[in-house]
Amino acid sequence: MSIHPWSRLRRRGLAAAAAVAVAIATLPAAATATAAPGPRPPTTSSSAPATPAEPAITTAFLAEGEAPAYKAGRYVVVMRDEPVIAYEGGVAGITATKPAQGEKFEPDTAAANSYRGHLRARQNRAARAAGAAPVYTYTEAVSGFAAELSAEQADQLAKDPAVLSVTPDELRRPDTANSPDFLGLTGSKGVWEQLGGTKNPRRGAGSGVIIGVLDSGIRPEHPSFADRGMPKPKGWRGTCDTGDDATFRCSNKLVGARYFVQGFGTEGLAAYESLSPLDVDGHGTHTASTAAGNDGVTATIDGVPRGVVSGMAPAAHVAAYKVCWDDDAGGGGCASSDIVAAIDRAVADGVDVINFSISGTSSNYLDPTELAFMYAADGGVFVAASSGNTGPAPSTTNHPSPWLTTVAASTHTVIEGTLVTGDGGRYVGVSNSGTLETAAPMVLADAIPAAGADAESAALCLPGSLDAAAAAGAVVVCDRGVNPRVEKSQAVKDAGGVAMVLLNPTPGSLDPDAHVLPTVHLQNTARDAVRAYVAGNPAPTGQILGTNDGSTTQVPEVAAFSSRGPSLGAGGDLLKPDISAPGVGVLAAYSPVKGGRSFDYASGTSMSAPHIAGLAALIEQEHRRWSPAAVKSAMMTTARDHASAASNDPFASGAGFVEPRKFLDPGLVYDAGQSDWWDFLAGQGVTYADGTPVSTNPIDASDLNLASIAIGDLVGEQTVTRTITNVSGRPTVFRASVDGLDGVDVTVTPDRVRLAPGRSADVTIRFTAAGAPLGEYATGDLTWTSDRGHVARSPLAVRPLPVSAPAHVGVPVDATSVEIPVVPGFTGTLGTQVTGLVPGDVTAASAANAGGGRFVAGDPRNYTQDLTVTAGQLVRIELRSANPAGDDLDLYVTEKDGDEVVAAATTPAADEVISIDDWEAGEYTIHVQAWSVAAAAPTASFDVRVFQADGDAGTLVLEPAEVPVGVGVPVTLTGSLRTDAETPYFGRVELTDGSRVIGQTAISVG
Repeated sequence: MSIHPWSRLRRRGLAAAAAVAVAIATLPAAATATAAPGPRPPTTSSSAPATPAEPAITTAFLAEGEAPAYKAGRYVVVMRDEPVIAYEGGVAGITATKPAQGEKFEPDTAAANSYRGHLRARQNRAARAAGAAPVYTYTEAVSGFAAELSAEQADQLAKDPAVLSVTPDELRRPDTANSPDFLGLTGSKGVWEQLGGTKNPRRGAGSGVIIGVLDSGIRPEHPSFADRGMPKPKGWRGTCDTGDDATFRCSNKLVGARYFVQGFGTEGLAAYESLSPLDVDGHGTHTASTAAGNDGVTATIDGVPRGVVSGMAPAAHVAAYKVCWDDDAGGGGCASSDIVAAIDRAVADGVDVINFSISGTSSNYLDPTELAFMYAADGGVFVAASSGNTGPAPSTTNHPSPWLTTVAASTHTVIEGTLVTGDGGRYVGVSNSGTLETAAPMVLADAIPAAGADAESAALCLPGSLDAAAAAGAVVVCDRGVNPRVEKSQAVKDAGGVAMVLLNPTPGSLDPDAHVLPTVHLQNTARDAVRAYVAGNPAPTGQILGTNDGSTTQVPEVAAFSSRGPSLGAGGDLLKPDISAPGVGVLAAYSPVKGGRSFDYASGTSMSAPHIAGLAALIEQEHRRWSPAAVKSAMMTTARDHASAASNDPFASGAGFVEPRKFLDPGLVYDAGQSDWWDFLAGQGVTYADGTPVSTNPIDASDLNLASIAIGDLVGEQTVTRTITNVSGRPTVFRASVDGLDGVDVTVTPDRVRLAPGRSADVTIRFTAAGAPLGEYATGDLTWTSDRGHVARSPLAVRPLPVSAPAHVGVPVDATSVEIPVVPGFTGTLGTQVTGLVPGDVTAASAANAGGGRFVAGDPRNYTQDLTVTAGQLVRIELRSANPAGDDLDLYVTEKDGDEVVAAATTPAADEVISIDDWEAGEYTIHVQAWSVAAAAPTASFDVRVFQADGDAGTLVLEPAEVPVGVGVPVTLTGSLRTDAETPYFGRVELTDGSRVIGQTAISVG
């Protein structure tokens, strides 16, 4: 049997998170943290260590209504085994099936079929043992299955040693004029001409490359997907599953289509939905045509020609995988179980690129979708994913994984008009729907609600909310929000209005929608003045002109809605998003079902991701043997600046705005593969069940070989490594330079590298804090310039912090002193404040095996103990098992005489900890549930330790309490212990810089 690193993989609990929390103590504390239910193998340690290790810690109360245990529902179960695309051998009689670099995955070989059967047999055993009936089985991009599970079944599977993880099936959502000209693809010297042009569909730009689009389906009859004599692509093994639509047809352009609905379910689908790959929503058709739609297609909206459109790789092939569905409640989404099934099929079908314009996790590298993409990338499939549309708030970016390319959205064209009011006021905004040359009366929508409608509904111009008599012949002023923007102009038209002014109530994007009547969309900065004019004049008038005199608009700029970093993953040591591309007012193919249009404008990172997917196809056409990481690097290092400094913030745009005119010849690349990703995951605290890392070379995330460098916790000095590879085809000398990063000194060694074609060199980059504000990011660029004219630029983001200290230090019960190693990030005086040390109330207890059931407060098998908390105290509850090798204990706290869980620690370990500062005063009950105990001893024995501290108890004395420190110079704080040498004690040391707390370390004795 093959034993892959995932086979005994377990992620550390919140002890790892607590360590990070100390390093970033200047940031607000997390609102909620609880260990998630997960696989529960027995630990391998046979005795407690002499120096107690810190178990996982729950650091805050659970959110209201949050449950720490499994509930009945659909889950995605990920097995421990390698999927077929990543299998490197090890099962007796079955040879490896992982493709060599630059080769396509071959799923139809005898070895692949044998190994697939092996995986299914293991999946079936696990499912049968739990009484589960899978609705999906996955073998190609990840090994596992999806199934409806009771709470008990989910718990049982989570304990199965053959299972990696059990994750609830989540509902995700899509992340919702001609960009080829703006990107330099067109023209006699454009990128397309370098790759065969657009006239010959057999040898044109993108030819031979297959782009898989996971979305809401596709319109096969659309001219953007017409077969113009294209050949069938080599290596394609997919099919055209037409479902219930007998008219659906594939071709050599649209080479395949499938649909996946078991996770979302067919009950409650919208009446207009089609159980087939047919796109009724429009989102999937738009993204597919943006990536690979035919060149030279005339786009017409409401009978008006809007221009000629093309996808980024017009000669590439498209494969559609419908995973997103509309429901009859006006919503919809994309189930993660359907998504993983689609990825599984896409890699088996033979796609080269995947576009994923769908939301996702913001921090979990072990999310099933992210894992499937990791294996896909390892098999040579490039993945472009949307960053999300929840900007400009920080730390909102999705898809944190380094093996895929996360894309931000930028503007790329100026489509403006001007509102001219009767008093001579001029307001420039986005306008794409004709003009109103003759002045007409103006009216505020909230001033003319229809009978039965309120002013709030009217202000938003909801359908039917406007009084027809008052709106007739008028320019109606509406607020953005709640309902679709184009629906607002339709509501104005239905009420008899002749034009609309759309106002942003808060800062936001300006979108060149194809409205049904003349419309100008204005920023919130114009809102007060426009409304004041209309409300303050007896006969206000307005007109919408097609000119934009006085406009200061520049492109490209990052859209306000585009999600920003810093990423919530890796403690700020990975930069996301990676790059930006056009994502505002993108004109492309659409579906006529909902809006009646075969073309439409759309905005979102959903629109920017397929730009990158299509552009990746162009690179893959030129460089067939490049890895997805190399393709990503080529795009990032050749990206260009946006128009303003705000958009050049790496947390907004990553490396910058994609520049196709340079990415085919980047000079050098930063390459990476699965072994690097294992090293990265090991550095993130992903371990085997016995606590050893999944890689013998765990690395800091900052050391992953990416075309960007981020350090979220620079304390004094840190050196990171990179490997650069010459892909210029000629002997080349590269010289390094650094721009920006004010207050941080940077040294690159060596700063001059001579490389033969295809050769690589390791370089180090040392960062030293030198006056940059503590707790704030400094940004800049590292650039390699070659003697042949290449310029490869990488974004830098470094945050100096005031201190680094361990989250927890434990010493034996009879210790007389304790040491805390500290690295300061400032020069001055390091102060200390002690809370505790206080002796614990220790109770010997036992609990019967609960058999894997869900936690129930009144279960008589559980051990219970009452707890009284006084306000303002540091409270810590510990479980110490008598049999840590065989027991798995879970710790819960409820309000006394209640069943709602307010705190929990539910890791796979026998020992658990809950530690909360300023616990709300009240009466509580502690519950201990035993999951697994030896058959010969069905009752688990353990100690319950409770500590409550609200001041310095005098039992830990740090001498001196203040020490002079310098940046990056380690110091060791030594404290004498005045305990009874028999009772466990607990406390905390806070570190200060003379004016504020900058870090803290928990101290356990015994």
